[in-house]
Amino acid sequence: MTGGTIELDPATPRGLPFRKPLYGPGPYLYTNGMILVIGYTCDEQAIRACMPRELDPLEDHTVFMTFFQWPEVTGIGAHGFAMPLVPCKYGDYVGQWVPYLYTSTDASLACYRECQGWPAVLADVTITEGRGKVSARVTRNGREIIRAAAEVGGDTITEMDFLPIILYKEIPNIESTGTDVASFLTSTSKFMNLDFRAGTGSVSFPDPGDDPIAELAPESVTAVVYGSMDDEYPETIRLLEPLGL
Repeated sequence: MTGGTIELDPATPRGLPFRKPLYGPGPYLYTNGMILVIGYTCDEQAIRACMPRELDPLEDHTVFMTFFQWPEVTGIGAHGFAMPLVPCKYGDYVGQWVPYLYTSTDASLACYRECQGWPAVLADVTITEGRGKVSARVTRNGREIIRAAAEVGGDTITEMDFLPIILYKEIPNIESTGTDVASFLTSTSKFMNLDFRAGTGSVSFPDPGDDPIAELAPESVTAVVYGSMDDEYPETIRLLEPLGL
């Protein structure tokens, strides 16, 4: 018997499983996406409960609930995902925290968790649109976790400002008594070919069970946009601070 033929090199990650990795190396080009964003004010204590002590919410206490359908993604494949974006500060650095992310495929879940520490779990994410009316749903384990509806129209929006993303990446050590990696990092995307329209809408959490995202209940809707774009991610990525846990 001879040894195997797979050569491992920590400087060149292979991905898992070795013979057919779930995802390829980035950056990742997302094409022809459908995106619904509903911004709303939220209770300050509910926002603080979803983020680490190192982060502080901005004074307007806004949450942006976002829904994405991506029919084409290099290295990962087609999938949909949804997440709340919470504008915040890390010291003097302004970005937006992602406390929960729901994604529809095992490839995207593994890639998001392993590469940058996105807090991903599996769920079905759907967006439907017709005659200016848009609806979105997130279902997980038979429960409708999130439901959104919007009516959009008017002039086309081709430019929007997006805050950088702030993530926390954690990898436990082999004994599960501590961490090999524990750090905050930040990333940006290169958004292209924006084609959005504004409108009105709502978001609710019909059957969340014990899912804590339902604590981010809306007080007042402040912004609604729906449309399409392309995204190259990450455009930039850097370490904010290793926690040294």
